[in-house]
Amino acid sequence: MAASLACCIVAEPGCGLRQRFTVPSNSPRISMTDHAAVRKTTAIATAPRPLKAALRVATELRRQIVTGQLRPGDRLPPENALQTQFAISRPTLREALRLLEAQSLITIARGKHGGAKVTSIDLRTIASQVGVFLQIEGTSLDDLWTARTIIEPPAAGMLAARRDPDALLALKANIEGAREASRKDLIRYAGLSAEFSMLIIQHCGNKTIHLLASLIYDLIRRQHEHVTERTLGRPSVDKLRQNSIRSREALVGMLRADPPEAVEEFWRDHLCHMRDLVLTAYEKPRTIDVLGSAPAGAGGAAKAS
Repeated sequence: MAASLACCIVAEPGCGLRQRFTVPSNSPRISMTDHAAVRKTTAIATAPRPLKAALRVATELRRQIVTGQLRPGDRLPPENALQTQFAISRPTLREALRLLEAQSLITIARGKHGGAKVTSIDLRTIASQVGVFLQIEGTSLDDLWTARTIIEPPAAGMLAARRDPDALLALKANIEGAREASRKDLIRYAGLSAEFSMLIIQHCGNKTIHLLASLIYDLIRRQHEHVTERTLGRPSVDKLRQNSIRSREALVGMLRADPPEAVEEFWRDHLCHMRDLVLTAYEKPRTIDVLGSAPAGAGGAAKAS
């Protein structure tokens, strides 16, 4: 005679589903000890993986850093304290710290007086990576100048709306330095030309715009310096430089009293004019150069921005 059947339901770890199957009723009974073993095995199978736990810990420590609970220069608690706090093993903790170190949020020193310390984010390192990425992508100087004409004019308009006296003083000092450098040190003049644009953005009152512009500032500075080097000794270029200085002086005057819309339009026209002059210094479209090597094919018109 066929044996009667009994039903058994077992939960599958991690899936939330149940599977039904039948066993003969005269099969050996499962003891309470066996049930405990099954529960223990299921708990082990569904326990967080070390990497998942490390991500959880790294996320919490990152939150403390970005909210200011942990500030640059602060040391993280000792490893044993962090292990206890998060109920994790030493390998999991060290994986979490490596994740934060890779994001430049902490530095880890070895040895007797070592440990993890919160660090300031190095924007120059990030900007360098952005520059390398753009060059790998084949980004052209025209592309870079187009970005400038999108970012800088609205920033100039925002600055006009603020009427910030400190910004006006900084811009005026920059112009005086550029005027002197145009007679004695043209490479310094090129750097001051790029700095003038960054001063506009720095004081415009928008942190996001300032950050985005900072990521390409070094590319802009290098481009200014390179074209200046290519046109050293050309008398006609000096006239363009002086015209550019006068445009900057005009902008500062407008920032004192003119409507933001007029300031924005004026600076956009200036940048577009400078872009056309700079790009004609090359016989064909040029890719940006983050290494500072001189691209071939430069000649013709001059840098005056």
